[in-house]
Amino acid sequence: MNPVQALKWTMTLLIPCGVYALSPQDVSPHFPLYMGLTSAAIIAWALNVFPAIGVAAMLTFAYILCGVADAEVVFGPWATVLPWLSFAAVIIGEGMEKTGLAKRLALRCLKLTGGSFNGLVAGFFLAGLVLVVILPSILARVVIFCAIAVGIIQALQLDAKSRMSSTIVMMAFFAAAAPQFMFLHSSESFIWAFGMMLKGTDKTINFWDYAYQATFINLIYYALSMATVYIVKGRETLVSGAHFSTFIEQSCREMGPIQPREIKLLVLVFGIILGFMLEPLTHIDPVYVCCVLALLSYLPGINVLDRESFSNLNIVFLVFITGCMAIGFVGGSVGANKWAVASIVPLLQGWGETMSVVCAYVAGVVINFLLTPLAATAAFTPAFGELGTAMNVNPLPLFYAFNFGLDQYIFPYEAVYFLYIFITERVLLRHIVTALAIRMLIIGIFVVVLAVPYWNGIGLM
Repeated sequence: MNPVQALKWTMTLLIPCGVYALSPQDVSPHFPLYMGLTSAAIIAWALNVFPAIGVAAMLTFAYILCGVADAEVVFGPWATVLPWLSFAAVIIGEGMEKTGLAKRLALRCLKLTGGSFNGLVAGFFLAGLVLVVILPSILARVVIFCAIAVGIIQALQLDAKSRMSSTIVMMAFFAAAAPQFMFLHSSESFIWAFGMMLKGTDKTINFWDYAYQATFINLIYYALSMATVYIVKGRETLVSGAHFSTFIEQSCREMGPIQPREIKLLVLVFGIILGFMLEPLTHIDPVYVCCVLALLSYLPGINVLDRESFSNLNIVFLVFITGCMAIGFVGGSVGANKWAVASIVPLLQGWGETMSVVCAYVAGVVINFLLTPLAATAAFTPAFGELGTAMNVNPLPLFYAFNFGLDQYIFPYEAVYFLYIFITERVLLRHIVTALAIRMLIIGIFVVVLAVPYWNGIGLM
């Protein structure tokens, strides 16, 4: 073990001991131990001293072995919709990759917008809007768009370490990740989070409710995020637009005409979307409709996917998802949520709803340095419901602003799909860190100047 690793392990083991010692004893008997174990997992994730999935699994078992919570609570996440929605999203993502449907749609959007830099931005922007409708997995969208971005960089013969290369990869990233809040089904964790936050209240959220409350404002959020690439680009120019157009034309020709498998997959995807849209009428949980339709991909006669591809599905990540969710479940059982609310409410009282929303955004930004977006959503979403009740305000604007905060990135470890873009070896952190910091500030202003007035205007606040 080298000195750096030794230091990381020392921090991973010693800091949680301090957290345990300093945690208040009057919340519940198991609260200090919960804080110690959870902080150990957070630090292990942040310092990358152990595989992320392994950390999630060990945390799950540690909660049980140390008596922090019963197995029924710790494994409660498996009885929620999120693991199964994620499972379905993986299948759809596999189908998109195997059939080439997502790539075909993205290339078609890029072809429509021409070969200039502005056209390239518009093409990725349009492609992001198309893919977010049909593909609910953020990581799957990132993989697809990054593959296209790398192809464009190679076609333009750009230096992999150049600022323009970093700019094109960031276009791909924002096209994949920034529209994740556009619809209720476009982020794997949203449906589960709403159910957990509104549990015990008379409020519900369906496809149309969410579209009314958030789709328009998230379209602006997406546009602001995509505009960040102009900051990354700086003064560099795209001088080989003709090569870009040639690459897109050649890629479209290589794909040939649309295949029957792609059409079948498209029908299944539209069936999934229809399930979400018709939920207010059918009262059928669209998540399970999504799972069933995704599995139909393997049926004889449909054959979008085969038996071998099912065996190769990467479903181990479900352990990571449920491990992150366990933080919230166990936190609720030991009183962590009520303690957080009791600590925060006195600070927010008298500030008004607008400042509360701003604080929620700032909290999301800060917490994202410590937790992955999924773990943060799992840990803090229940507290927003209780916070709204305690302050007699609608928790939804707080939740939306918090998620805007969680979607701000500076360092690769903060989200798996952000980390993925560095695997392409076509982007440098020093090229993008300033733009990402400016984006963080711009989105904060956007929340105050546009989002809050919009939510006020529609009666959400």
